Amino acid sequence: MKMLTNFVRVAGCVALGAAMFVASGDRANAQMADPEQQFMSLGTSSVGGTWYPLGGAMAAIISRAYPALQITAEVTGGTNDNLNLMKNGQVELAYATNAEAFKAYNGEDPFDEKIQNFSGLLSGHGIYWQLYALKNSGIESIADLKGKRISLGAAGSIGNDIGQTIIEAHGLKMGEDWTPEYIGHGDGPGALRDGNIDAALIISSFPTAAVTDITSTEGENVVFINPDPEVLDELIAERPYWARVAIPGGLYKGHAEDQPGSFGVITIMVANNDLSDEAAYAITKALLENHEDLADTHALGADWNKENAARGIEGVIPFHPGAEAYLKEQGLL
Repeated sequence: MKMLTNFVRVAGCVALGAAMFVASGDRANAQMADPEQQFMSLGTSSVGGTWYPLGGAMAAIISRAYPALQITAEVTGGTNDNLNLMKNGQVELAYATNAEAFKAYNGEDPFDEKIQNFSGLLSGHGIYWQLYALKNSGIESIADLKGKRISLGAAGSIGNDIGQTIIEAHGLKMGEDWTPEYIGHGDGPGALRDGNIDAALIISSFPTAAVTDITSTEGENVVFINPDPEVLDELIAERPYWARVAIPGGLYKGHAEDQPGSFGVITIMVANNDLSDEAAYAITKALLENHEDLADTHALGADWNKENAARGIEGVIPFHPGAEAYLKEQGLL
């Protein structure tokens, strides 16, 4: 009888363990529930910017996959405006560069206080350093910019700060060793051809219209000037949001080989922390599993894929738990 009792106990423990194992397995394999009906605003950029039409394309894809999620792409002032709108609870979703998201999260300039009520969903296209000159200028490196006139893009553009930071890190002080000019990207090639500037900086996605413009006529006469590797190493050590990249060979006429040594920041989508895990999971899943539709709709949509999903967020700001659940489920984190 004692042996039978022990057998029953052992059998009961085995059955209980098996039940626990199955339950645990069910939880591990179970997908998150569909989100509840809700209306959301997605902070983008100005009407003429890249982010506004991209936002419209994403909103349509998400709503098709999850009709309960109705998203409106909102016209805004861009990344800093979006993060302040997020702070004030005026948008549920927003685009930002990972650099500005990092600064906002940590209360660094230009943000006068920490903004931490948001987290990352997924990453997409990058915007990259492209400083170009003509060969007859004699410019081959940043050291050669001494005494030159350099366009940093239109006043207020992202190139203003990054351009000054990079060039001054090479020992050339703005206003003393070189002269900044503030010319819109579209006017840069003409200003370079006319001799009004010696080099032009644009920080944008590949390919960039202005660089395509000048290389289409000047070809290999266009020179790309990248930071010295040692200097860039030091700067990246202080800025985890900067990512190295090569300008792809064949992208621009006259440049068949990769141009290593460039870098940039990544466009990311962020969400208010109050967004439910179910909604964050659904948005992340809808965009990554309908990647081809997004690529067909918008040129930059091709970069919003599983390969790039975590870059620019991982190690920079926290992930939203719902997005993190999907990315881990897919082996992307």
